[in-house]
Amino acid sequence: MVIMNLDDLRYFLAIADTGLLHRAAEQVGVSQPALTKAVRRLEAELGVALFERSPKGMLLTRFGTEFQRHAASLRTAYEDALNQLGEMSAGELAKVRLGATPAAEPLVDRAFLALVRNRPALRLDLTVQLSDTLIRVLLDGEIDLAVGPSPAELPEALRAIPLLMESTFVVCRAGHPLCSTTGSVSPSQLGSYPWILPGQGVSARQQIDAYFRKHRVEGPRVQVQSSYSSPVGVFFLVANTDMLGICSTQHRPVAEQLGLKTLVASQATWSRQIAILTRKSGSLSPLTQTFLQQIVEEATFSA
Repeated sequence: MVIMNLDDLRYFLAIADTGLLHRAAEQVGVSQPALTKAVRRLEAELGVALFERSPKGMLLTRFGTEFQRHAASLRTAYEDALNQLGEMSAGELAKVRLGATPAAEPLVDRAFLALVRNRPALRLDLTVQLSDTLIRVLLDGEIDLAVGPSPAELPEALRAIPLLMESTFVVCRAGHPLCSTTGSVSPSQLGSYPWILPGQGVSARQQIDAYFRKHRVEGPRVQVQSSYSSPVGVFFLVANTDMLGICSTQHRPVAEQLGLKTLVASQATWSRQIAILTRKSGSLSPLTQTFLQQIVEEATFSA
C-alpha cells in the first residue's frame, strides 16, 4: 500500500507547474535539495519516473502527467476537507445562543434557513419560552439574544432593537356559530364562548383581559390555558371545538392551513412591538452579530 506525504504532493505539483526546481523552491518555501528528495520519495513509492531531468528543467514523463491530474484532485479534496473542518470548529466555538417567544419563532427560523445555506456548520441553540422567562435567562447570560414582544418596562441592563409591529387577532374553526354573524362580532358574543389563551403574565393575554374590562363584559372564559409554545397543537384544539383562540401575524399561515377563520370583531385586533433584546454589557460574537442582522432583514421583509 502506498502512503504519501501531503507535502510531497504539494512539492510535486509546484515542480510540475513551474518546470524549474529553483522557482518551485521559492513558491513553496523550501530548499531545492528538499524538493529533489520529495520527488525521489514519490518515484520510489509509485515505482515509476515522474520527471525527466534536462538542461531546460524538469519535464513530466507520461506517468508524471497522469499523476499530476490525480494529485491536483487529491490536493483539492484535502483543502475542502480542511475548510469543512474549520467551519465545524468555528461552529463549535461560536454557536448562536438565542431565545424566542412562540410567536417570534418563525422569524428566527427564517433567519436560520437564510444563513445555513452558506454556513452549513452553523449551530443554533434555540430556547422557546414566554417573554418573562426569556428576559430572565438573557439577564443570567444563558442566551445572548431574545426575540419577542418588547416589554412595557425594559430592564436597565438590556437594550431593545425594534423589528416590526405584530398583530394578534381572534380565530375560530370554520363553521363556528360566530362565523355567521352579520357585521362585527360584539364583545358580549366573544364572552359567551370558551377560550384557549396563555397565562395572565403574557402581554397578549393582558390585552384581551383589558378588552373585556373596557367593554364591561365578563370574560374571557378560559377553558384551556396554554403557553402557545406549540401553535399547531393550540390551533388543532380550536379547529375541533367551539373554543376561540388567538393568532399572531407570524403564525397566520399555520392557522390558515388548519382551516381557521379570523373573526371580525370590534377593536379585537391588538398590536405589539416585536424586538431583539440584548445585554448592554459585553459583546456579541461575529456569528451572533451576523445572525442578529439576518433577523433584522427577515423582519423588514415581513413588515
